[in-house]
Amino acid sequence: MNVVLKLGGSVVFGDEIHVDALKAYAGLLGDVFDGGRWVVVVGGGGLARRYIEAGRKIGLDEASCDEAAIKITRIHAYLLARAIGDKAVQTIPSSVDDIRFLTGFGKIVVSGGLTAGQSTMAVSVHAASVIKAERVVVASDVDGVYSDDPKKNPDAKLIPRMTFEEFAEIGRRISQLAGHYQVVDAVGLAMALRTRIPLYYVNGHRLEDVREALLGRGAGTIVSD
Repeated sequence: MNVVLKLGGSVVFGDEIHVDALKAYAGLLGDVFDGGRWVVVVGGGGLARRYIEAGRKIGLDEASCDEAAIKITRIHAYLLARAIGDKAVQTIPSSVDDIRFLTGFGKIVVSGGLTAGQSTMAVSVHAASVIKAERVVVASDVDGVYSDDPKKNPDAKLIPRMTFEEFAEIGRRISQLAGHYQVVDAVGLAMALRTRIPLYYVNGHRLEDVREALLGRGAGTIVSD
């Protein structure tokens, strides 16, 4: 099968690098990888957000702040690729063309961010389109997509299934500032609406749930037609 895993930076790379989680993901991916076209897109987490805030304080524009965060995500991607070992390509892509090329080697491709103005969610959907993925699995630090931010609103409700149009209504309410992306950014949303590739949102701290989603067996939230 062809699949994309969007691994939220907060799951493995929060305010510190969670080495045990990094090793666990490397083991999981090595175990379930079936030789298809697989891409893992790794986020920046707390470290990237700190660089973004530092950039703003010294007067950088939002695109420059994005560039700083992209460099961090590529370091994270490098660490994960090395942890996976022989089943992963050890070259970190810097463009979608790189992803297209590298997935032809029969190994997992691990990527960070690619372009300023896009979150790693946008990269994930774009990569899914390129490799003709069956699904994009989004592993974050919450159980799925909620009616509101569950970290701020205790009454927010988990939505088990939703259409792309319902997903869009939530996505359009999200801040587009660097480091503020939550469910999806504007570019990722536009790509998701165009490609209609199912999105499986899961809690990335529960590896068995991630495994089930990668295999297409279920998720906290499934966005599909």
